[in-house]
Amino acid sequence: MLVPHEDLERLISSRRTSKPSWFNDQEPDHATVRNAIDVARKAPNHHRTEPARFYLLDKSRIREVGRLFGEIVAGDSPDEFLSERAVKKTEEWGSSPGLIVVTCFTDHSSALVASKPAVIEEDYSTCACICQNLLLLLHNLDIATKWSTGPVWKHPDFRKVVGIPNAPPDERVIALIFYGHTEKIAPSPTYSPLEEKLSDHPNPS
Repeated sequence: MLVPHEDLERLISSRRTSKPSWFNDQEPDHATVRNAIDVARKAPNHHRTEPARFYLLDKSRIREVGRLFGEIVAGDSPDEFLSERAVKKTEEWGSSPGLIVVTCFTDHSSALVASKPAVIEEDYSTCACICQNLLLLLHNLDIATKWSTGPVWKHPDFRKVVGIPNAPPDERVIALIFYGHTEKIAPSPTYSPLEEKLSDHPNPS
């Protein structure tokens, strides 16, 4: 069954990043989010490695992730600006109604990686596609999202809090996807002309 191309174009073009501080207290339905994750996994995947791993966190672990990121932001510096920013990030992240941590697992000691090292980056690409699928699926359900790469995974306690069993580089964090409901809509970004990014001139004869 084909989705009308106007609808698909509108879905892709209208999705915006929403700050976790914009989310209201309404928690999106857990089963709905689980189903979106299941559908999002159906992305191009060379060698059928299925590298994506998902950690759907409860409120207590979301608060812990917020606390850990606050510590990362503050660092060891007595800088007042960093201290204030750390408090802000702790609250912003820790109060999010939903958070999915997406990782990419590739067994670097496997025979497949030994014979085809490119699998490592192919797996990463698959996980990036899956994340985009997930953002669009949630957007279509009127669930706002933010894909963050804030380096909270550098905190020594991060993997324990989330429950990630494998050490780097075999399992690496791809995204922290915060999600929730909001009435706020971010402004449309400005893109450079397609002609600056696309080369489709015929070869000279």
